[in-house]
Amino acid sequence: MNTADRSIALVDAAMRRRFAFLELHPDHPPVRELLARWAKANGKVDGRAALLAKLNDAIGTDHEFKIGPSYLMKPDADHGLDLVWEHSILPLLEEHYYERMSRQRVHETFGLDAIRSRP
Repeated sequence: MNTADRSIALVDAAMRRRFAFLELHPDHPPVRELLARWAKANGKVDGRAALLAKLNDAIGTDHEFKIGPSYLMKPDADHGLDLVWEHSILPLLEEHYYERMSRQRVHETFGLDAIRSRP
C-alpha cells in the first residue's frame, strides 16, 4: 500500500486493525542502498542508482512522493532508462503533483535529462 494514494483512506483504518505495517522508504535502510547493491551484483553500469538518488533529491521534502528502486530494477530498464522514466516515473510524478505543478513543469524538473544534468 502506498501512503501517497489518497483513495485508500476509508480502507486504511480497517486494514490497520488487521495487519502490521512496516514502512520501507527510499531514504532509509534497507531500501536506501538497495538499487546500488542490486546494480553492482547484476552488472548494471548505467548509473541508475545515482539517477534515482538525484531524482529523490530533486523531489526534496515531499517524503511521500519519493520513488523507490523497483522501477529501475525491472527488465524494462535494461532496454532503456528513458522509456521507464517517460512511461512509469514521470506519469507517477504528474499524478503526485497534480494541481501543484503543471505537466510541463514536472517534465522540466524531473525529466531524465534534467536529472542527469543535476550536480
